[in-house]
Amino acid sequence: MAKLTLGGKITNSHSSLTETAEKLVVKAVKLELISKISISTITHVGGGRKSLKFLPITGGVKAVVRGSGSVQDIYIYTTNPEVTKFDLEKIFLNI
Repeated sequence: MAKLTLGGKITNSHSSLTETAEKLVVKAVKLELISKISISTITHVGGGRKSLKFLPITGGVKAVVRGSGSVQDIYIYTTNPEVTKFDLEKIFLNI
């Protein structure tokens, strides 16, 4: 698990990211529509394939990022959730 020190759009509640979530967040902070990213805790789960799911929240989306043995919620605040989801899905397919 990596420590993320990108500052700016990242809040300080949790600074550890799974490998899969880190790859997504590093690219997400560069998107203009995103105003803030809040990283949540990591939950360890059994094996599985990486996946990305979205749930609506006030002011943005909650991204549920699953890696090979863990799941992490990332709260993404944006002015346009639909475009942001589309952009993040494209990024996720390439990581």
